[in-house]
Amino acid sequence: MTSGRDDAVKRHEPGAGGQPPGDKAFAGSRRQHAESMALHQSIIATSLDCIIIVDGDGRVVDFNPASELLFGYSRADAVGREIGSLIIPDKYRAAHHEGMSRYMSTGVSRVIGKRVELEALGNEGQLIPVELSLADVSVGDQRFFTAHIRDLTAAKAAQFEIERQRDALYQKEKLAALGSLLSGVAHELNNPLSIVLGQAMMLRDRISREGATLPISRDLTERALRIENAANRCARIVRTFLAMARQRKAERAYVAIGTIIGDAVDLLSYSLKTSDVAVDVRIDDDLPVTFADADLLHQVLVNLIVNARQALEEKGGPHRGITLGATHDSGSGVILLTIRDNGPGIPAGIRNRIFDPFFTTKPQDHGTGIGLAVSRGLIEAHNGSLELAEPQPAVGAEFVIRLPVTGRDIAEAAGDEIVTGSYAAAKRQATVLIVDDEPDLAELIADIAAGHGYKTLIAHSGHAAERLLAADRNEIEMILCDIRMPDGDGPGLYDWLSANRPALVHRIGFVTGDTLGPSAGRFLARSGCPVIEKPFTPDDIGAVLKALAGYAKSR
Repeated sequence: MTSGRDDAVKRHEPGAGGQPPGDKAFAGSRRQHAESMALHQSIIATSLDCIIIVDGDGRVVDFNPASELLFGYSRADAVGREIGSLIIPDKYRAAHHEGMSRYMSTGVSRVIGKRVELEALGNEGQLIPVELSLADVSVGDQRFFTAHIRDLTAAKAAQFEIERQRDALYQKEKLAALGSLLSGVAHELNNPLSIVLGQAMMLRDRISREGATLPISRDLTERALRIENAANRCARIVRTFLAMARQRKAERAYVAIGTIIGDAVDLLSYSLKTSDVAVDVRIDDDLPVTFADADLLHQVLVNLIVNARQALEEKGGPHRGITLGATHDSGSGVILLTIRDNGPGIPAGIRNRIFDPFFTTKPQDHGTGIGLAVSRGLIEAHNGSLELAEPQPAVGAEFVIRLPVTGRDIAEAAGDEIVTGSYAAAKRQATVLIVDDEPDLAELIADIAAGHGYKTLIAHSGHAAERLLAADRNEIEMILCDIRMPDGDGPGLYDWLSANRPALVHRIGFVTGDTLGPSAGRFLARSGCPVIEKPFTPDDIGAVLKALAGYAKSR
């Protein structure tokens, strides 16, 4: 006889299949559940996106490795903490708590089941751009929410870079269009400027020679000088715009820093005056020249003066001023330039960042953040330095430029071209052919050449010059020619000379206001001929004629 316990044991003994059918099903269910949980944990652990699970109270119950990497918390630190204080920035927390309360009571949510872009909070207080997808994964009476979070930092950076490059391309296209416009404007404006300037100088010289005894001579001389000075100022402004629009390599020569400072102030004089900003220029009398690119230094000074003016405009109030100084430190062999204003200054927190590319405190439409970075690069290319001086009482911001006084021997060793101003002796009574489509300008150049002792002929187009040269019996020894003309331009005449009068190819100089144009620039580089930019002075014409006459004599 067996006991009941034995009967129970017998009933639970393995049968032919090893286990009773009910126990088999239970064990299989537990195994499937364990495998499912393992798969679930594996998916969460290996997800590239952050997966954070919170309960109905908003406390973290799971925090995957991607979340640890992005937010800087370990899983142990995160689990159990309230999600709002963990990764939600202050500006979103009130809306988060309100939304949770509304959903728990009404089932209505503005974010569950949707994708939203916002900012999350890292463990060091940094804001992280993210994409959030929130889902309700409640089980029975237990409420759970899963947040899938994707880091958008790289995507935002790439988007910013694309937009920056698009803006840079747009700016480049605008500069190209501006360059084309300036090329035409310069050509049209430089012609009359050349006439005004040349005639004023010739008038002044003639009064000095022939009318010195007349009572009115001093008044006429002064009036001619005023016309000349005004024309020179207009010419400097045109040259400045052309220099700023050119895309070219540095062209160094011996330059006077005082002249560059004066040109920069002249260019900005109107905007400084309308902004009620006084300018005080202090330049040492014994300031030496140095070997540099005048246009690039001018660009740096203009940028620094404009920055100072804008800072003073923001400051407001009376007594706004900029002080420009230039001194020679003979001990260190440098020229010291200072640009100082009495504005609000530069905050201490950003002083070490102002030279960083694309860093700016100006509104989006008022600054690109590259001006100071480019300026420092231009000065360093001259083996100099551009620095922000230490703060001083009653001084807003002060920038200091140090430029080495480059000796002639150093410049020659570097292989840079030096403008010496020495020319071969002029061959008197040589005949010069003047080719220009502007009759008044052609007459002016002819008058200047005659004043230097040359005989002249005039042609008003390239084709007209070709006809004169074809009929000429070697009387014409030199040519001064405009580049842009209807009915045969300067390059066309040069090519005709190469084929028909090769001896004159090296005795032609060009007088032009179009060196900004790409075609003109390429032609001048190809030909290697001397060029005078309009507006010019009688000395400019005389110097080129001496050079051409000297070449002719040497041949």
